[in-house]
Order: sequence, then structure tokens, then C-alpha cells
Amino acid sequence: MKLFVRRRLYSAGLTLVVLSAFVYWAQHQKSTLGGSVFGSRAFGTGYVLLAAIFFLALYNIRKKLPVLPWASSSDWLQAHIYVALGSAVVFGLHVDWKIPTGILDSTLATLTLATFVSGIVGLVWTRTIPARLARVSEEVIYERIPMLRRQLCERAQEAVLETVRSSGSTTLGEFYSHSMHGFFEKTRGLGYFLRPSNRLRRRLLAELTEVSRYLSPPEQATCEKLFAMVRRRDDLDFHAAMQWRLKAWLFLHIGLTYPLLAVACLHGLLAHLFGGGSL
Repeated sequence: MKLFVRRRLYSAGLTLVVLSAFVYWAQHQKSTLGGSVFGSRAFGTGYVLLAAIFFLALYNIRKKLPVLPWASSSDWLQAHIYVALGSAVVFGLHVDWKIPTGILDSTLATLTLATFVSGIVGLVWTRTIPARLARVSEEVIYERIPMLRRQLCERAQEAVLETVRSSGSTTLGEFYSHSMHGFFEKTRGLGYFLRPSNRLRRRLLAELTEVSRYLSPPEQATCEKLFAMVRRRDDLDFHAAMQWRLKAWLFLHIGLTYPLLAVACLHGLLAHLFGGGSL
């Protein structure tokens, strides 16, 4: 833990030092007139920003090629985070802290903002969601969740049908068909995936507790199994929603990165051709 904190403090301190030096250079360039194209504030910040975008895009390639003798994935992630945070300051300097005008400039600014915000959201989610899942139940692989749901549904139906056949009572069977069959059979809606809650779980457990008072001993034994199955199914749904959130975020974040890179390159090319005017 101390090593982790020390590394974070070192990375944050180094980022602040580099940014401070860069801001000083940018302010100095702003106060001077003329100068070469490569030494001007607009082009200098533009080159640094474009290099930062290229570097940030390389992290996805690094994850797909772990056999290459590059730095560790954790080191790349730390560099990715702090370069991304620093790039926000560089972008502000590049546009002189004003809202860009022109179609291309506005498109570039929108892509930059969207990519940066999605990165911040992802940073929060990747730090909080695994801890939330660890408190729920054992680790579950996302691709196996549909199979586990199907098996749980089959077990619940078999347990209820067997109890109805052996006891001759239909109370539990009717309750299951009316109140619980859809819970085990269907997947949760989009609203649950966007904002998971355990309201349905609490309601079903409360109804199951109420109906258990009218059950025969064999049905009560099956009812205890259903209690565990409802909790298990709700845990699987929570895993599915949280892991889907991470996968959807990553798809969006990477999907924004490459258009951003392409528009940034086009912006740089046209800036050279037209002398840095609004595009």
C-alpha cells in the first residue's frame, strides 16, 4: 500500500512539474510576437497535444500485445491516466481557454471533451465496480452469466414441480407461476442495467416469506431453496449489469479515441496549410 501511495504521489508530482514548465513556456510564447511556426504557442501546444493523443491510443495496442517487451500494464495505465489529465490542460492552452469556432475546431473540441469525460467516468468505475462486485458474491465471468441463469431457472422449476408432485399441494406451484417464473425466466430491462437496485429481490423475498406460512412441510423445504435461488439470481443480474457497464464504457472510450486521433491529424494538417485560422 505504501509503495502504491508513493508511486501515485511521484506520478502526480512529476505531472505537476512538467505541466508547470509547459504552462510557463506557453505564457512566454503568448507574450512574444512573431517567431517560427514550430516555436509558436498554437503549434507548440498542438504538437504536444497530438503526441499525447497518440500515446494515449497506444495503451489499447499495449493491452492487445502483452508479449512485447514494453513496460508493465500497470505502469502503462498510470502513464495513461496522468498524460490524459495533463492533456486537458494542454488543450485549454491550445484553444486559449475559449470555446472553439468553426466546424472542424468544434468537432475536435467535442471529441476531446467526450473522450476526456468518458475517461474520467471509466477511471471512477474501474476503481469502484470491482470492489462492489467483491462484496456481492464470488467472481463470475461475464460470458458465463447467461448459462448460470439458465441453470438456476431450471433448478427452480424442477424443485417446485417435484414438490407439487410429491406433496400434492399446489400452493407453492401457483405462487411460483404467478410471482417468480418471470424473474427466473427473463432478463432485466435496460433500466436495471443503467441503475441496478435490489427492490425486486426484496419484494420477492418478502412475498415468499408471507406465503411460506401457508405451506406444507415439503413445500417449506423447497421454499428455503427458493430463498437462496432468488438471492443467487439477483447477484448474477448485478454482476451482469456492472460488468456490462464496464464493457460498454470501454467500447465507447476506445470508439471515441480513434476518430479523435483522425480529426486531430486533419486539424494539424489544415492548420499548417491555412496558417492556424479557424476551420
